[in-house]
Amino acid sequence: MSRGKFPGVDAAYIIGNGYIAENELMRAIILRVIEDLKKGGEFKEDALAFLDSDEEEYVFSFRAICGHLGFDPSKTRSAILSAIDEGRRISTRRRAA
Repeated sequence: MSRGKFPGVDAAYIIGNGYIAENELMRAIILRVIEDLKKGGEFKEDALAFLDSDEEEYVFSFRAICGHLGFDPSKTRSAILSAIDEGRRISTRRRAA
């Protein structure tokens, strides 16, 4: 689907697959964890504890978020941590569905 006059508009929103409030909130939590990992200090310690938690019952735990979004928690954790350790940029741009 062409974006035509609106190149900044995510095509997923146009075709009805875009904004789901719960998904956007969970995505924001993961993005915040990534930013906290970059900050270091206590922020990084808290972010690492969040990523390493085995909690699954709490809806906003890392494992529950991954499960809801269809990500493998172990692979996601590894990808985030390796990118941070290697100084690679993690794209936070939302992809069209």
